[in-house]
Amino acid sequence: MQELLFGTWSPRILAYGQQYPWRVFAALLVGALVLDLMFGKGRSRGDAGVVGWDFGDGDGDGCGD
Repeated sequence: MQELLFGTWSPRILAYGQQYPWRVFAALLVGALVLDLMFGKGRSRGDAGVVGWDFGDGDGDGCGD
């Protein structure tokens, strides 16, 4: 079964990856983004959307006082 699934496709996929590495890289990034949007934890409205980055909750006046 595994030979039927991957036996004929793997050489073609490897050749495409060697010929167009940036397209493969971009496709992997888009796939990761889609998976994150589909299965990621729900974020609140006030969340910045990037895990681990704290942009602060200031009032935005910029004077720093």
